[in-house]
Amino acid sequence: MAVNSIQFPVDFVKNNNANSPGYAKFYARAHNAETLTTEGLVDHIVHHNCAVGREAIAAVIKKLSECIPELVAQGQPVKIDGLGIFYPTVENKASGIMKAQLLDSSVNPLDVLSGIHLRFTPQSDQLNDLTSKSFLKQSVSPVVNLILDPQGIDLTPTESDPKKKKYATAKATLQEFRAAQGFPENQGA
Repeated sequence: MAVNSIQFPVDFVKNNNANSPGYAKFYARAHNAETLTTEGLVDHIVHHNCAVGREAIAAVIKKLSECIPELVAQGQPVKIDGLGIFYPTVENKASGIMKAQLLDSSVNPLDVLSGIHLRFTPQSDQLNDLTSKSFLKQSVSPVVNLILDPQGIDLTPTESDPKKKKYATAKATLQEFRAAQGFPENQGA
């Protein structure tokens, strides 16, 4: 693995579904960090020694967030080099529509639609290949965390509104977990 690769957090969560064949086993999932806001993204770009100022970066991101959905809604895919392609798709009802119904003026052919979606396909070249195993091999170093209490720990005093409660999830790194179990540092790594 590359020495300067990005550390990618991977959580291992215990399957607590007794009806599942994988019951009591741990499964990997991508760690879901807090979503980065536009301001956070602007700050990140600025710290990469960008040639333009903070205001210009923020303005371009704002325009992108307005223009991409507008263009895709008009059926126009948008490719951003090095990132990928945003494009529309149509979801049909399972019933479909027959040719005779398309010709029948009393039938609205759009009734077959159940949704229109904005989709994204990452660009697949060099280290930008976000959808393949090569991304794991070339770009990131997974860092393992164990989710020890998937239900979470209630951090709030008793309240009448459960939506106001805040939860923390008990986590440990793989090394911390193994040390707590009495395993030597280098065993099973």
